[in-house]
Amino acid sequence: MVLTVTVSNNLLAQAPLIPPPQQFDDDIVAIIEKAKAQMNQGDYEGANKTFRKALATKRVLPTAMSYFFAETLYVIHQNQNAKNFVEKYIELAGQGGDYYADAIKLKTLIENQFEEIKECEYCNLSGYRYIECDNCHGLGHTVEVCYKCYGNGLTMCPKCIGRGVLITANQFGDPIYNSCDMCDSKGYITCPVCNGTEEISGRCNVCLGTGKKVSKTICNHNEVQE
Repeated sequence: MVLTVTVSNNLLAQAPLIPPPQQFDDDIVAIIEKAKAQMNQGDYEGANKTFRKALATKRVLPTAMSYFFAETLYVIHQNQNAKNFVEKYIELAGQGGDYYADAIKLKTLIENQFEEIKECEYCNLSGYRYIECDNCHGLGHTVEVCYKCYGNGLTMCPKCIGRGVLITANQFGDPIYNSCDMCDSKGYITCPVCNGTEEISGRCNVCLGTGKKVSKTICNHNEVQE
C-alpha cells in the first residue's frame, strides 16, 4: 500500500489509494527510517519534523508512514492531525495492515482524549491549559488613561475654542462678545469620551474579553495543574 499526500497550508490526510510500486525512492525510505529512529529514542518533536519533510516531497509514501506519523502526532498532542492520519492508515491498509490492531487502539486513545478535552473547562480544544491574561489580569477589560483629555477629565470647548466667549461682528464690523453657552464661559467642558472620569475601559485586545489566554502547558483536566 502507498500513501499519496500533498501539503498546503494545513496537513492533508485525505489521500487516494493508488496502485503500489514495487519500491520507494531511497531518499524517502531514509527519511522515514530516520523519523522512526527518533520515535524509538523518544524524540517525537524531531520525528514530527522529519515526517513533515517526507510529506513536503509530495511523492509516493509507504502507507505505514501514516500510522507512525499519527502516533507521533498523538504523543505531541496534535490530536486532530493524529486522528486524520490514523484513519487514513485504517482506510488504506484495512484489516490486513501490519499495524491495523495498533491503529485501532491509537484511534480509541485519540477519541478518548478528545472527550476529555471537550468536557474540560480549563483548556482549549487542543488540550492546552488556560492561564490568566496578563494584560487585563483576568478581568476581560482594560482601564487606560483617556486619549481625549489625557487624564484631565476636561477638554477644550469646541464652540468657543477655549476662549470662553463667542465673537461675532455687527453690521459695521465691530466685534460683539457673548458668553459661550456651551462651556458657560469657562473655555473647557467635561470630556465627552470619558465623561470626566479621566479613564476609559474597553475589552482586552489580548484575550478578547475572556480574561484568559492559552499557555503552552498540556492540561491535566483538573482544577489544579500539576
